[in-house]
Amino acid sequence: MKSLIQKLRLATRKSVVVVGDIGIDEYVFGSVSRISPEAPVPIVREQRREMYFGCAANTAVNCRALGLDVSLIGVVNPQDLYGKSLSDLLSNADLDAHSVVYSSSRKTTTKTRVIAQNHHCLRIDNEDSAELTSEEFEAVAVQLEQCIKPGCVVLLSDYAKGIVTPALIKKVMELARRCGVLVIADPKGPNFAKYRGVDYLKPNAHEFKQMVVRFDIPETLSFVEQARVICRELCLRGLVVTLGERGIHFISETEDIFSPAFKQEVFDLSGAGDTVFAYLAFALVHEVAMSQALVLANKAAAVAISHMKTYAVRLEELLDDTADPEEKIIFDWQRLKERLELLRNQGRRIVFTNGCFDLLHSGHVRCLFEAKKQGDVLIVALNTDASVRRLNKGPERPLNSLPDRAVIIAGLQSVDFVTSFDQDTPAEIIDLLVPDVLVKGGDYVAENIVGYNTVTARGGRVCIIPLVEGKSTSNIVQKARERGIST
Repeated sequence: MKSLIQKLRLATRKSVVVVGDIGIDEYVFGSVSRISPEAPVPIVREQRREMYFGCAANTAVNCRALGLDVSLIGVVNPQDLYGKSLSDLLSNADLDAHSVVYSSSRKTTTKTRVIAQNHHCLRIDNEDSAELTSEEFEAVAVQLEQCIKPGCVVLLSDYAKGIVTPALIKKVMELARRCGVLVIADPKGPNFAKYRGVDYLKPNAHEFKQMVVRFDIPETLSFVEQARVICRELCLRGLVVTLGERGIHFISETEDIFSPAFKQEVFDLSGAGDTVFAYLAFALVHEVAMSQALVLANKAAAVAISHMKTYAVRLEELLDDTADPEEKIIFDWQRLKERLELLRNQGRRIVFTNGCFDLLHSGHVRCLFEAKKQGDVLIVALNTDASVRRLNKGPERPLNSLPDRAVIIAGLQSVDFVTSFDQDTPAEIIDLLVPDVLVKGGDYVAENIVGYNTVTARGGRVCIIPLVEGKSTSNIVQKARERGIST
């Protein structure tokens, strides 16, 4: 798989056309400290709001993160609040926004999620599911004519918001057949018959069950037999059924391939289906075998759900679990800054923390795990050996040298980069890197933390993670001495 990923990274750039319901995923982050006296519901004190691509737009941005040329076709209201926000997001992303149709007659689809202490409290949907007007349909048809060209692949991202109608699918299929390109659909019921003739259909487990009922398929048939009936009913090349934590199952008249999911702690399932959809298209447009395409999609989904919000997974991230830890170690600050700038340009949020991390213990691991959840890329800056000694840790400290400590920290899955600083405080490196989130473990007042002014002045934030009680390197050293073990 590693050789395939490396090959795909060097492959000729391909094109996709994403057609469907464009939306915004809004996240309201806050904290809960009490229950409302008016009703038994939590009171969320809002701290910040963030907006990301949603629905078909999330599929498009995932495709773009894979290096594909993307044309996004859908309808957005340029006058409502979320439509304006989406326009700003499009202008900041490397997406072809010229194919988006703007209409003031319908709402911009929005999903607002309220999150407190990393837990989802509520979701509010604001949408208009009416079918396209004749004027909107004609405007979309014009974009389809311009964007669907030989060599591309077309993705129909249907969220049942009125865009992917039978008439639109018919138009897409006419153009696709004329150009000889694949059409892959992510469906939404109940009218599954409208997808007849597309090449591949990607339902989830619930949608698959709906199709079984809709087409009156006997329950006595096996899963694979039911899937093959659906393939024949809709004239499909194959059916790709996503099964959540179990994995992905592909069925055609001649193939039956199951790819189990990769185990991953789940932080947010939002957009995982879009990630699978994008990776499936990416693999097929590069003529990757379906068995390998499913593995790529499964690995990408595991990365996506490890982030708190919708997330565009880059191909390189599928290599993280096999990467040499030493590749994460960058002591050259300027080179590290250049790497971070590239990541920022991709919309990734940079998290920074620092410490000695001498004898690694469970408290360290938990702190770094929580730190990574605050953003996308975690940098750990280690005190040099001389700096550790100046912190009054004692003449025998550190027990592990900087190179050893760096390799150990780099071996943690939650850590993306490791660097070091020789100064008494990390102020200088924070001033240079300017992270989006500054994390400190312990009992601190945020305003007193070194780097607070630098980070907050640029719109960033400071996060304090409580230490695990009784877990410290000093305690481990003391216990070793008490037991007569030389340190």
